[in-house]
Amino acid sequence: MAAVIAVVVGAYLSYPGAFALDYLSTNALFAITAAGTALVAEFQRIELRRVMMADKTKALLLQELAHRTKNNLAILGAMIRLEARHGGPELARPLEATARRLQVMAEVYDHLSSKEDSRSVNMRYFLNDVVEKVFESLAPSAPVAFQVSCEDFSLPHNQALAIGIITNELVTNSLKYAFPDETAGHITVSLSNSKGIELSVSDNGAGVSAPADPAGLGSRIVQLLTQQLEGEITYERLSPGLRVRVRAASVA
Repeated sequence: MAAVIAVVVGAYLSYPGAFALDYLSTNALFAITAAGTALVAEFQRIELRRVMMADKTKALLLQELAHRTKNNLAILGAMIRLEARHGGPELARPLEATARRLQVMAEVYDHLSSKEDSRSVNMRYFLNDVVEKVFESLAPSAPVAFQVSCEDFSLPHNQALAIGIITNELVTNSLKYAFPDETAGHITVSLSNSKGIELSVSDNGAGVSAPADPAGLGSRIVQLLTQQLEGEITYERLSPGLRVRVRAASVA
């Protein structure tokens, strides 16, 4: 339609008052150019619409996949917890720990961003949820408070999962061993990404006389995930308490 209007207007403005060969050839060239431009514009519009629809469909499929994966992990965690309730104390503890790790994995899918192909996780909200779920799961009888300090940034989902599970293991360890005899205490979790990833989990509890038992499953998981991040882990004795730091390079 735009091309037709342009041809009509051009013909009217250039009309000399009488038909001539120059007039016809000039306006024929103008009409061909306008029609070609309109055709190219229409092809571009159709292609742009197709690309936008494809991106929208891809985003919806990724969201649906994330939703189903989260639900499957939640169902598996619930089944493990049910099994833990019917087993003895020695069986219940490792099963509950496994269920908490599955819960962290499910939280990753719950916090996948709608941008960047839904493959990044906002760490501020994700880390808060991880720590809250650990406290809800273990339900410490002692008045132990927690504080989460995290910059507003996102990480790729594989890095976010590793940070989430490491946080789960370290906070769980503090709740289990740092506050014996229902001692009151405080656990602080902080995460920054200014000069690479730095995760810190500290408490004001009893502390330890030596680093965590490397033979324990939780310690092995922390070590393996730190290696996966190509990072390093350090233990710092406080007065009172203990601080564990994990440092790794961030991936854009």
